Amino acid sequence: MNRNETIALAATVAAVVIVPGLANAALSELGYPWIGSAVWALGYGAGVLFIWNEWIRPLDISAPEGVGRADEDEATDE
Repeated sequence: MNRNETIALAATVAAVVIVPGLANAALSELGYPWIGSAVWALGYGAGVLFIWNEWIRPLDISAPEGVGRADEDEATDE
């Protein structure tokens, strides 16, 4: 992981966890606990979708070439 990727990961963690958590705490102290919980849930959920879209979805998790299921003809002959 290079420096730019480390900074992007730290900023993402801050935006996904810390900012909605602080907003939740502030709104709860102001007397709006339901709104604070909604802000936290929406912020956290949006962060999960962002992380999936940017880091997990582009991963190639397929089997290597030549590894896979048997052909249908071979599977029915046995």
